[in-house]
Amino acid sequence: MQAFLDCFSGVSGDMLLGALIDAGWPETGLKSLPERLGLEGTVIDVGEVKRQGIRGIQVKIRGPGPQPFRNLRDVEAILARSDLSPGIMRRSLEVFTQLAQVESKVHGCPLEAVHFHEIGAVDTILDIVGTISGLAYLSVEGLFCSPIPLARGWVDCEHGRMPLPAPACAELLRHVPVYGVDGGWELVTPTGAALIKVLTDNFRTFPEMCVKKIGYGAGSRDIPQQANLLRIWLGEVQSFEEGSVVVELKSHIDDMNPEWYEYIMERLFEMGALDVVMSPIHMKKNRPGVEIRVMALPGYEDRLSRVLFEESTTSGIRLTRSMRYILPRRIGMIPTPWGNVRAKLITRPNGKSTISPEYEDCKRVAHRVNVPLGEVYQAVGLVSIEDFID
Repeated sequence: MQAFLDCFSGVSGDMLLGALIDAGWPETGLKSLPERLGLEGTVIDVGEVKRQGIRGIQVKIRGPGPQPFRNLRDVEAILARSDLSPGIMRRSLEVFTQLAQVESKVHGCPLEAVHFHEIGAVDTILDIVGTISGLAYLSVEGLFCSPIPLARGWVDCEHGRMPLPAPACAELLRHVPVYGVDGGWELVTPTGAALIKVLTDNFRTFPEMCVKKIGYGAGSRDIPQQANLLRIWLGEVQSFEEGSVVVELKSHIDDMNPEWYEYIMERLFEMGALDVVMSPIHMKKNRPGVEIRVMALPGYEDRLSRVLFEESTTSGIRLTRSMRYILPRRIGMIPTPWGNVRAKLITRPNGKSTISPEYEDCKRVAHRVNVPLGEVYQAVGLVSIEDFID
């Protein structure tokens, strides 16, 4: 099953929970989580509301009283004491780690000193664990997400009055396609931003899919002239390959120090490039040169063009848009004699799956245990598909 998050009015944890329940996740699945996580006394209300005349499901979560400040280790202990599956615990911890890292950066304190304030409260814990549990119940194997709308304004939080989007939220939305809208409301919360950042496989327009279910999750308040809802579409892709629009930037260079190319490639990847290819070419007057081709998602053209103009000697860039097809894949871990290694599980058109290890992880293992890189790859190749860890 594939899912597409239509974030026409932003995204938050409670909106995700409501959309998943409306799409078929039994509300008992959410209401059982406080006991399973040892968060007794928590009250969860699930009900129908209307936003600009459109029906949706609203989720309200209330803790038993004032919440203690929890750091990442506290949240990890809560997850470890639960009876949740390893996959749900791992993905949940990934989201909390993302939140802790951006809080550490925004507030200028060490990661272990970050106290989550609102993020460690019961409602946020249940937003994160509930969203991941709901996706697992609905057998969602791939998650697409639309570009994210952002409004300007102010929000009051534990640290005081913050500009919108909140600094932590803005940091989380780096390399995520966004666009500005009128209004001064908080459309994207840090919890919602962290969830889509960790869980989304691709930010894009609507994928080609056979739709089976649609769910609407309501935000906590009405917004003038706008339905404060998040819509989730569930279905199967029409073709086995996933299609998306990409932008290709191309430039020819014949007068640059060749030592600079490695640094330019690093900067392009840092700024969101999907791939960078450099090829030798012969230019006018038979001068040797280099063709740089950069592939990216729509919306990244300006920042990548700026890198090419600032870091190279090029004076012109050509842009083209095209479709690409990629096979479905999942990121996970593969056990080896030296520990787990990150890998991709790629599904071929015939339905069979293959494992492709991540080079950087294999390189780190080879350096750490002083074994040949090829030996690490061979160890990954011997692992059964059934041992792939989501």
